Amino acid sequence: MQERKLTGPQHSFLFRVIAFFSRLQLGYMLRSKGYPRFLVMIFVFAAGVIALGTITIIAYLTRLPLLFPPLGPSAFILFYTPMSISASPRSVILSHILALTAGLSSLWFFTLILSHANLYDPAVINWYRVIVIALSMGLICLMMIIVKCVHPPAAASALIAAMGYLQNVEQIIGFIVAVIFLVLEGVFFIKILGGLPYPLWRADPQVARNYGELAGIPATGINFWQQLAMRSYQRR
Repeated sequence: MQERKLTGPQHSFLFRVIAFFSRLQLGYMLRSKGYPRFLVMIFVFAAGVIALGTITIIAYLTRLPLLFPPLGPSAFILFYTPMSISASPRSVILSHILALTAGLSSLWFFTLILSHANLYDPAVINWYRVIVIALSMGLICLMMIIVKCVHPPAAASALIAAMGYLQNVEQIIGFIVAVIFLVLEGVFFIKILGGLPYPLWRADPQVARNYGELAGIPATGINFWQQLAMRSYQRR
């Protein structure tokens, strides 16, 4: 008796290849394997190395200003807590753009009324610089809260701008391009390779609640500020 040949898309070679690689995704392994923390550590290490390494290589080959210190903590938040609201593309991109706006506008305003202060020289530290830095920090904190795009590393971007390290339009554009490129790498590593429901723009808080530490939620379900408030209350 002749055996019946199995047909259908689930028996095709392409389907088997996709099924094989889907089992290597972080989202699948976290549900089916042990040692989830170890898997996350490997993912964060590999994604961080490749993401920042790629930006560095592009900056080296093109001689474009794409390397800025805030990219480091942004990459860490992006890959360690990818499902958190602060790691969503909207929060990362908008917060850094708002930070540059806050820092540069503060610097421009005080340079306009105090042309003798030489504030565009990063080496100059005086009382005018103190005012510019303080104002830029206050502005970026306020703007992130109002726009609801809180991403802590953006405060460092405002500081860099307020201290006069961004000397021309090319550096400003390079900064924004580097942030966008980092987010695109996040989409690739987290959504495509990782298999996690990483948003393309705005995070869904309802989805984030299901991912614990990947969403920045400690295993206890209580964050640092809640723990601090509880301790302060207990001391009374």
